[in-house]
Amino acid sequence: MSYPLPENEARRLDALRRYNILDSLGEAAYDDITKLAAHICEVPIALVSLVDSDRQWFKSHHGLAVSETPRELAFCAHAILQPTEVMVVKDAAADQRFSTNPLVTGELGIRFYAGAPLVTHGGEAVGTLCVIDRQPRELDPQQTEALRVLSRQVVSLLELRRLLAREERNAEMQQTKIDYLSAIGAAAQDLKVFLDRDYVCRYANETYLRYWRKRRDQVVGKHVAEMMGEATFTEKLKPLLDRALAGEEVELEMPFDFPGVGKRQVAVGYAPAYNGAGVAIGVVGRIHDIHHLKQVEEQLQASVVRLEKNVVQQQQFIHILSHDLREPANTIVNFSTLMLDEHAPQLDADAQKFLRFIAAGGKRMKLLLDDLLIYTRMEKAEEGQSEVALDEMMEEVVADLGDMIARYRATVAFSGLPTVRGQRSRLRLLLQNLVANGIKFHRPDILPTVHVEAVPHVALWDLRVADNGIGIEAQHLENIFKIFTRLHSRHRFEGTGIGLAICQKIAEAHGGKIWAESVVGQGTVFHVPLLPSYSY
Repeated sequence: MSYPLPENEARRLDALRRYNILDSLGEAAYDDITKLAAHICEVPIALVSLVDSDRQWFKSHHGLAVSETPRELAFCAHAILQPTEVMVVKDAAADQRFSTNPLVTGELGIRFYAGAPLVTHGGEAVGTLCVIDRQPRELDPQQTEALRVLSRQVVSLLELRRLLAREERNAEMQQTKIDYLSAIGAAAQDLKVFLDRDYVCRYANETYLRYWRKRRDQVVGKHVAEMMGEATFTEKLKPLLDRALAGEEVELEMPFDFPGVGKRQVAVGYAPAYNGAGVAIGVVGRIHDIHHLKQVEEQLQASVVRLEKNVVQQQQFIHILSHDLREPANTIVNFSTLMLDEHAPQLDADAQKFLRFIAAGGKRMKLLLDDLLIYTRMEKAEEGQSEVALDEMMEEVVADLGDMIARYRATVAFSGLPTVRGQRSRLRLLLQNLVANGIKFHRPDILPTVHVEAVPHVALWDLRVADNGIGIEAQHLENIFKIFTRLHSRHRFEGTGIGLAICQKIAEAHGGKIWAESVVGQGTVFHVPLLPSYSY
């Protein structure tokens, strides 16, 4: 899905970002404007929408729970193309620009939109004040003019915000050297120092003096070379100070042996200090002791090494599960089945029953090993995400489950499924598990039916797998995704209790979650949100 770009896009984005408002906290003044706009226009939703390079972000969102949407879905991306006009869409479902938009066809169900561009003093439209309804409608001329007036009020708030920020910056630049020194001394946990343009120390806080084990008169008024040594000053320190005096903020990490506290790892920063005329009058030095952080980092690195070792051991354990234990399980199944097939006449009823128990237990062990192997492998990285056509994948799933579908005389229905962004092999396993569950947990008097569909929801697809089975009681809906959870005995329904835990891991690997809605005696619907392919 694409969207049009204004001719002045680069200049427009620069104007937007100069306001420094994106992702800021909510403010009552903007909320009051959206509430008033919704009231005047008699609609449930009103937004202050700022159109960034790849999204529209809402500074205020009255009547809507989300804080942003992709730009390719934004009506406002079209409204900013005509900065002098209020864009009105009376019925989005009948407008070819928006009729297939998920915001129109999905759960939000937008039908009416009107957006007044937020135009800066330089003529750039950085967003809109817009009103939205879920039914077709029109605005009368008074409502349209009110929307335009309120949009100018939003711009006034934006300009006021920028003006206040500029005044704050000017006030900071016009502070005297004493102001700088007071600010330097505020954070006592850091070493703070002020050096003038001649590399003479004019201020040092108590932490600085303590680390260096110096009195104030041994530091303040002294040239840096007197404290650090001429060679160290000339070769190492002076080049850094000169960069700061030239306007650059310099940062580096280094070990240092302080007379007062010993060897420490520190983060050093040098920043220029300016007078009211904008001339650099010296350098503010900040030394932050990160010795403890470095120790923690080293501990974390050691923990990572131990974790990696544990992962290797886990992989070895998985190999045992998948190979060494599978062989004896196969032996148990094969020989118990062989004895039943070839020696049943020589065995009494109890012996035959015991052999059948042994064979069934061996088959369950093989199934458990297979599912446990899949579950543990969910921790490993798989292939990257790509476009996945769910219709084609469901055809493969139905083919894979052909024997099961025939045995239970089940119906699996799907059509019109979208192409999504995801990991192909994992999504196939998820669908296969959910469809197989829908067939397996059927009511004894009803032929099983499983319906797979995808419903647009804001900027996502809600993948739904619905069945007409026995259903799940409400108190169990949260627990069914825990590994080895079984709600029924294996004598009634076969399984290992791992399948839905695997599905949960797959959903989490796709950045979302899986949940279920169910009515006992009617069926269950599983939901998995997936990204559409156009955001790939």
